[in-house]
Amino acid sequence: MKFKKYSATDAHRTTQITGNKSHETPLKHLQTKTPASTLTFNRRIDRDEDSVVRVLRAYTRYKDGSMDEAKLTTEDECCLVVSAGIVGVTVLYPGEFFGWDDAAIFLSKVLEKPVFSFHIHDGDLWMYVLYENGEAVDQFNPMPDYWQELDDDERQTWKGNASEIACRIPGISPEQITRYLIQWGDDVFESEERKKAYPTDDFFYGDDWQLVDFMRKLGFDFPLDDHGTPRGVTFQFKYDSN
Repeated sequence: MKFKKYSATDAHRTTQITGNKSHETPLKHLQTKTPASTLTFNRRIDRDEDSVVRVLRAYTRYKDGSMDEAKLTTEDECCLVVSAGIVGVTVLYPGEFFGWDDAAIFLSKVLEKPVFSFHIHDGDLWMYVLYENGEAVDQFNPMPDYWQELDDDERQTWKGNASEIACRIPGISPEQITRYLIQWGDDVFESEERKKAYPTDDFFYGDDWQLVDFMRKLGFDFPLDDHGTPRGVTFQFKYDSN
């Protein structure tokens, strides 16, 4: 199956002012500092944090940039966070960085491990692309027509496949995650009753922060605490955007 890849140009089609989320989330104090108000990060399915840092540094050199450990917060420009969790390593990129998919492809090739490219966009949706050996093997977007109307074949490629994920993460069954992979239509946004994918979740369908529940179910920690403070090692991440 051929997957369609949204580009940084697609992301710029929506331009929003920076500000706090208007509803309560576990990151209610977090501000995103980017023209398109995006939050993006990669998740490598393995716990070798040092290897991830080493390969990311190689990536930045390839992009004529640098990656130096520094005591930073998400309010600082070029702040990148690397956090090791139970089953993997999370990389949270600076808000101005739009090469998250390119970085995920690089990581998956060099490390020879599956890598998620997660993305929260503009307070409207969450999405992911799962890469393995530089190729997209699965992807999900609850609003696939968000940037442009797709034909039926392209829309189908964004439905997500719980089996593709479960076969790559020990201890996860498709049944534990398949209810997150629901596309949001009028039944979600016009219903008076808000519904969750699973009873223990914190967030509902139609909420971009449902991604946090999805990550938690996979065994991944979100790389920021409730106040937007990094949970992990911070780096000054400089790169050539061209």
